[in-house]
Amino acid sequence: MAALVPPTVLAVVQRLSSSSLSGTLVTLSAVLMLLAAFACLGSKLFNRYVAYYGFQSIVLSFAAAVVAYHYDSGELWALAAITLVIKGIAIPIATRRLLLQRLDLRRDVAVSTGLSTSLIIGAVLTGFSFLVIQPQDLPHGAIASSAVPLSTALVLLGALSMVVRRHTIAQLIGWLITENGVFLGAITLASTFPFIVEAGVFLDLVAAVLIMVVYVSGITRQLAQATAAELRELRG
Repeated sequence: MAALVPPTVLAVVQRLSSSSLSGTLVTLSAVLMLLAAFACLGSKLFNRYVAYYGFQSIVLSFAAAVVAYHYDSGELWALAAITLVIKGIAIPIATRRLLLQRLDLRRDVAVSTGLSTSLIIGAVLTGFSFLVIQPQDLPHGAIASSAVPLSTALVLLGALSMVVRRHTIAQLIGWLITENGVFLGAITLASTFPFIVEAGVFLDLVAAVLIMVVYVSGITRQLAQATAAELRELRG
């Protein structure tokens, strides 16, 4: 029977059995985030892209709160609250109102590979993450050893989304999933990394996301106001 279970699932179960309650909750949160990334990778609807990312960010804020409770860290509590407000609420709402509703985006047809192929590649990348990152390679004090390879898999899945999707909005969601994976890995190793490093990386990436949103909105506005004569002038 054990031979029928994928090795990555067995690895997660074994590590869960030896983890504390906080480590178990963080690992389960990482699993939910990974499932949301797979759901986003297997969908072609822009609304679902944003919904899955919002759900993933809310779960990430819960994981950050668990880590904050485990280490009794006020800084991590603040980081969990910021994650919930900005990544779980503000960015999904802004993306829906500023981009999806204004552009009337519904279905993403600019996909370079089939959905089944993308999911298979994503599964291979997830297995690769567990093969490369082993518990003994992690520093002492990590709250959940399974969350680190899962966060690595999230980074790879986000990068895969940016590769297989050609639409700018879909690639933006892929970038945000990658950032969630980086952030998950950072809070998992919170006892070995200074808070200022985590906060600095988080704020830098949020700033990059805001710049990308403004950039996309500017391009969209210019294209919407362009005339046919102006577009003809672009031909070489």
